[in-house]
Amino acid sequence: MIRPALSISATMFGLLAFLSPAQAKVGSCDEPILLGTTISETGPFSTLTDNWKAMTENFFDEINKQGGVNVASCGKKIPVKIVIYDDQSNPSTAVSLYEKMASVDNVDFFVGPDWTSLGLPVPTVAERHKIPIVAANVATPSAYVRGLKYMWGTPYPVVPLWSQRYFEMLAQADPKPRTIFFVTHDNPVMKGITDFWAPKAEEQGIKVVGKETFPADAKDFSAIILKIRAARPDIVYIASFDNVSAPLVQQMRQQRVKAMGVHHTMLTGSLARQVGKDIEGMTGELAWYPGVGGKHSELVGRVLERSKVDMFESIFTMARIGSYLVMVQAIEKAGAVDREKVREALTNGTFESPPGPIVFDDKGFPTSNGAYTIQIQNGKVVVVWPQQTGKAVWPAPSWN
Repeated sequence: MIRPALSISATMFGLLAFLSPAQAKVGSCDEPILLGTTISETGPFSTLTDNWKAMTENFFDEINKQGGVNVASCGKKIPVKIVIYDDQSNPSTAVSLYEKMASVDNVDFFVGPDWTSLGLPVPTVAERHKIPIVAANVATPSAYVRGLKYMWGTPYPVVPLWSQRYFEMLAQADPKPRTIFFVTHDNPVMKGITDFWAPKAEEQGIKVVGKETFPADAKDFSAIILKIRAARPDIVYIASFDNVSAPLVQQMRQQRVKAMGVHHTMLTGSLARQVGKDIEGMTGELAWYPGVGGKHSELVGRVLERSKVDMFESIFTMARIGSYLVMVQAIEKAGAVDREKVREALTNGTFESPPGPIVFDDKGFPTSNGAYTIQIQNGKVVVVWPQQTGKAVWPAPSWN
């Protein structure tokens, strides 16, 4: 259950007549807290958001079943309503919708959107209207370094923590891996992951024996696989989005690549469906998975079950839910439905979530959002580090 925080009373009701309609509700104890968001229900990003509208509605329904959000200055809990629009995966559409939510719907606060292409322009709307916004899957640091005062984000995982737990696991592995080969999808995020974790591997005593990059439309990986076979690495580390790497995984199996382990930064249900049993024994990252536990895990578990959302199928879900958890707790910490007090709470607060605490730097970027290490064992997802739902099978028999 989300805990209440201390409050600061919001008064000065005599000024309300002079405020714009978008500000008239600030400090209200009689109306529901109104949040606004967009979800990419259509367009190219829609494949990543299956059932997210229902998930969003169910999340706040669960909050309202508990009475709503505790607002100390009101001496009671206040229910939450959320306005949801389809941004069509389009930046200009998203901007116009957030403008509408600020000027016409008169929302109190924003949650979302997702994706860097939307996360770059949308926060300027929040900044102009001085409405705090907790974005979800906006992972590119450049979105946060523009001097914005009203933007925060909850992407999972962030690059500096992406494979932290995986390399912690490798440090305890027996036998210890000595060499690693990086295969990287030519994408800014994936290249950033390799650029960060290849030196970290070396620092840990795991020698990098190869680094190869491939384009998103690559179909023939024979040349790369020949280099992998020649290098004979203990670990093949694939930094790639799931769909573009399916031919790589299949051809590695066909050409009988051997390794202690094969790691994939985006091990997903989509990849599993494409490559079938070839995914067996592979490890990867997942922000959270039911059964692991953590703060508010029962709430999140109920929401996922009601909404028929599977974290392995929808790996960006935790960032979305994280934005909701943060906003609810920020209002409670502020103790009032007040944008400036909520902004202050977001700036200085630590927020609870199933994967662990969420803490922001002075730019609104999370400094604590890592991921669990998972492994596919007998076709099932097992969280193997930190050891939660099972133990890693090492070396992976199907690759070794």
